[in-house]
Amino acid sequence: MNEPTTSQRVKPSEIRPDSAELVIAILNWNGYALTRDCVESLGRLSGPAHRVLIVDNGSAEREAERLAGEFGEPVEALTLPRNVGVGGGYNAAIRWARDRGARYVLLLNNDTLVDDPLLAERLIAACGPGVFAVGPLVKLPGGRVWTAGGLLKWRTCWTGHLQADEITSPAAPYPVAWVDGACMLVSVAAACEMQGFDEVFFLYWEEVDVCVRAWRHELRCLVDPRASIVHLVNQTAPPSQIDYLMLRNAILFMRRNGTRRHNATFLLHLLCWRVPLFVARRIKHGGGVRESTGMVFRSLAWNLRDAARKRGWRLKAQGSLVCDHKGGPST
Repeated sequence: MNEPTTSQRVKPSEIRPDSAELVIAILNWNGYALTRDCVESLGRLSGPAHRVLIVDNGSAEREAERLAGEFGEPVEALTLPRNVGVGGGYNAAIRWARDRGARYVLLLNNDTLVDDPLLAERLIAACGPGVFAVGPLVKLPGGRVWTAGGLLKWRTCWTGHLQADEITSPAAPYPVAWVDGACMLVSVAAACEMQGFDEVFFLYWEEVDVCVRAWRHELRCLVDPRASIVHLVNQTAPPSQIDYLMLRNAILFMRRNGTRRHNATFLLHLLCWRVPLFVARRIKHGGGVRESTGMVFRSLAWNLRDAARKRGWRLKAQGSLVCDHKGGPST
């Protein structure tokens, strides 16, 4: 895991469709106001010409088309017929960018705000050969760093965030286990090689899974601490859905990526520590005992049904075929 080794603002009217190697894709689901603020914040960006794509993930109204009409070029809309989750929406953005010859896609949650004019420049500079994804420091609105990169402990399937004071190379990109999905610059070619995100996760853990698979493909995942973005954390899903999917997908991630030993130690840790802690925390935040334990059983039941349907608890991790074997976009 080796570390990789001023431009003027570009006006929308100066961007030619065939000149933009970068697509900035914002994922929207019934979040018109948040998405509008995110698009407006892109006006702070300097650097390479880019196209902006709003991916509407099956919203009740055609919000992406409404926003594209309000902003005009270079903002475009891609409306999906149903909500296919974060991974599905990001895969759609990668395919769209691949069809238009872009080399990179900057994937953004709509609850992010660009505050760093050099964000795109710095991430692209770090995304050299052998790199799948590069992320920035992700900050909270008050300026505190939310994450400086993802951590992963295999035996307990624990994920955490590297903090700013733990960065050993603050002036250069460094490798991380995973890049936060709120903002990640992805190489289109590398995404095609990896088959993109696994859409079964729907929400949460999809970026951990895709980055772990990238490392297995000898593709690095990096964070450039010189770049930053603001994240309005947990603005797009209710707490009960977050808790359920976090637990369900932690089990799913280990089933798909862990060894037999990893799965055994994780399940032991899950039953003896993680589940009691989960229930206690849910109760503390207003959930009842019945609701909290029911959420645990639903998470386990979903994974047992999935294992029975696919004839195996441990499954091979895979993406969702973003591009075909010839390197072109899938149909």
